[in-house]
Amino acid sequence: MEKIMQEILGYFKDMFKQKNTTRRIVISLFSIIIMGLGISLFSVSGFGVDPFTSMNMNIASALNLRFGTYQLIVNAVILLYVILVAHRGLVGIGTVFNMVGCGYACEFFQNIFEPFAQQNYTMPFRIFLLIIGIITLCFACSLFFTANVGVGPYDAVGFMLSRGIKLSHKWVRVITDVTVIMIGLAVSGGLAAIFSGNFENIKNIGIGTIITAFCMGPLINVFNKTISAKILNVNYEKVGKECFVYLLKDAEMHSFSENAMFVLTK
Repeated sequence: MEKIMQEILGYFKDMFKQKNTTRRIVISLFSIIIMGLGISLFSVSGFGVDPFTSMNMNIASALNLRFGTYQLIVNAVILLYVILVAHRGLVGIGTVFNMVGCGYACEFFQNIFEPFAQQNYTMPFRIFLLIIGIITLCFACSLFFTANVGVGPYDAVGFMLSRGIKLSHKWVRVITDVTVIMIGLAVSGGLAAIFSGNFENIKNIGIGTIITAFCMGPLINVFNKTISAKILNVNYEKVGKECFVYLLKDAEMHSFSENAMFVLTK
């Protein structure tokens, strides 16, 4: 327990070495609210959600738990693991915002949109929701990562695995995404539905899930260059297809803003 408390204190010390810390924290919190909005539009469209959310929604439904509550629990477990074994640069106040707020924000907006969507549930309207959901989610992700006060627990695991097994992050992300999708399918009966040809019984996985895998990186890159970097006056020469994460050679001795090494996955 003492080691955990020392690490948590170290994370907060490192975070406040950055310039514009208050603005970064506010933007990070705002981005989580917008992220919940984007995910809720994905969900209401009926075309599926991102892989990690799909698994959490399916497991929460199987356990008869609120999605926000289950997502908080699973993220807390992942975060504890990250704190114990990861490099300090992966975790910050933004990690906590993501862990606690994203699921509940999604629930909040979904409860607002679902009654209206059910009254207008035509294919063009569903496609419209999907497109708006993608744009909103990518904008939120761009703000969140540009704020640079920690990554989400699930994202942190991907970067940790990439460094641990010496495999490119984009391939690690494919492996983790496929894994969580399969877990969600197994728990929700989706695998049985696939084998029986009854695809209508597959829950929270669809074309939207596939689109996120191919479209989010480039679109986040556009938002990074045109909006997010300008808000914080950050000059990123290049942002790859995957969201970046900063690493420090010596978290106690160096400033985030001057000595962070940005890992850009091509």
